[in-house]
Amino acid sequence: MSPHKLLAITNDIGGFSPALATWYGDPYGAGSGGACGWSNDVQSPPFSAMIAAGNANIYLQGKGCGNCYQILCTRPPYCSMNPVTVTITDECPGACNNVPFAFDLSGTAFGAMSSPGQADNLRNLGRVDVQYRRVPCNYGITKIAFKTDPMANPYWFALTVQFCDGNGGLSSVEVAANGSQQFRLMKNIWGAVWAVDVDPSFRGPYSFRLIALNNEQVIAINALPFGFVPGKSYYSLVNFRS
Repeated sequence: MSPHKLLAITNDIGGFSPALATWYGDPYGAGSGGACGWSNDVQSPPFSAMIAAGNANIYLQGKGCGNCYQILCTRPPYCSMNPVTVTITDECPGACNNVPFAFDLSGTAFGAMSSPGQADNLRNLGRVDVQYRRVPCNYGITKIAFKTDPMANPYWFALTVQFCDGNGGLSSVEVAANGSQQFRLMKNIWGAVWAVDVDPSFRGPYSFRLIALNNEQVIAINALPFGFVPGKSYYSLVNFRS
């Protein structure tokens, strides 16, 4: 069977749609969380380097951060025909937007699409036509984490939200100070970074109400302590349904 016939068949199965896949960074590297604000966290579990940068139609001006996709490579003999799951943690600008949908995978994630012994040969292609579909995120036992911005201070409260199961992306983040039932709406200033102006009377521990893009919501009570360390991650006890 020719690659063209095989591609035509996979266009019609399992809700997959055509896209372009490339890779960046080190061949065995983790990529980046740069445009979503997750920096080098992509190297560690539960991301474990299985990430991708999306073009404009995937990154969605930051609203795509945290969304999960299955990527299926169908090119013999290089590809295993088994889909891999990646999380969007970065943006791929420029040439990635020459096609409607493009994923720039970490070297590790790109190689994971390969047949045994074909990882380097697949990476040597540089780019390959793939199939993709949106899937629920599932980070196992990992709960939602809040990573405080390194520049957070008593007058500017900012953080990123990580490891959301289910829909992955967030439409709204609200924060409440110690003992308060009044949640303040935070603003998505870029990527997965949310911020709100406060004053020193706005003291922790802090609780959060998160609303996913599908309108599911969770409340993380006292997820961030008073006297938090800027730049540190704090894990809650909750997550969305996966």
